[in-house]
Amino acid sequence: MSRRRRAEPESVFTAHSVGDVLAAVPILFGFVPEESFIAVATSGPRNRFGFRLRIDLPELDDVDVAADLALHHLRRQGAEGAMLIALSSDHERAEAMVRAAYERLEPDIEPIVVVWADGHRYWQPLPRFPRHGVRYQASRHDLAIVQAVAAGQEILADRGELVRRFAPCDGDVADRMVEAYAVHLDRVLRLFGQNPTDASLVSAATAEIDPVLDRALRDQQRLSDEEVALVSLWCTSVMVRDELWARIDLDNAEDWLRVLTDLSGRVLGPPVPSVLCLAGFAAYMVGDGAQAVIALERALEADPAHRMSGLLMQLVQGGVSPEQYVAFGQLTIAEAMELESQRERSA
Repeated sequence: MSRRRRAEPESVFTAHSVGDVLAAVPILFGFVPEESFIAVATSGPRNRFGFRLRIDLPELDDVDVAADLALHHLRRQGAEGAMLIALSSDHERAEAMVRAAYERLEPDIEPIVVVWADGHRYWQPLPRFPRHGVRYQASRHDLAIVQAVAAGQEILADRGELVRRFAPCDGDVADRMVEAYAVHLDRVLRLFGQNPTDASLVSAATAEIDPVLDRALRDQQRLSDEEVALVSLWCTSVMVRDELWARIDLDNAEDWLRVLTDLSGRVLGPPVPSVLCLAGFAAYMVGDGAQAVIALERALEADPAHRMSGLLMQLVQGGVSPEQYVAFGQLTIAEAMELESQRERSA
């Protein structure tokens, strides 16, 4: 299977002002956040971006809980510095959220940027800061965004577009997929019955789906409806799903996310939880928590008892980084979570 390494960024984003940071926030998440609180961990003398958290801006009564959550994640990620940003037209809630998080920063986490903004003006918790804020310009044509798009990054208008990417198919697409599943269903079920052991079942599955997946991963070709049906039907086997799961790593996760997002938009019926949890894992390995959560939410909507999706959601929401997960080696997600909890308790 393809093992293409993730491309390293070709340029370094340099912020000369708070306005520059606010204008570049969409680059961090792949969409334009609204009514959001954002915490970004930084490290090193150049304040390189690391772990990033985005949550819906909480109501005033929930600000303290949200601030505790943000600082828990920053500590867990070993943040040396932090950017705390609230984006909202509700000035009172945005200020309360930022101040609550700022007050919780520990001495070893340096506040790099602490700001709340409404899309036109920003404010900071500084003495004699202008009462009416400081004007800044937020535009999809900002130089940093233009450079990111030119380098191949996709920046969506809002989180809703991201949700729609993983939404169930309907209409003509769903009708086409019903026909595509019919082409393979009986034969795949028969192969299931003819391969009673785990090893023989995985062997039968990979003989069929490896050429399809390898072409999609290597050549960036979009799967046909029948190929989507074939791959997703095989994913209903836990052993086959786990075989694909084991192939997703830090080097190839972007390719897998592209392919699995395509699958997610056309999968129907029983394969939905397995396909969506694989998409969620690929997004997690890329470092895209927003996409990971959206994919896993759909998997759990399809099957609330889906164990892998539930454990992955704990991993994402628990703030365990992909690098930490990989460091655990071949442990199960549950074992990795327990080891990380033990490490945190002993810190």
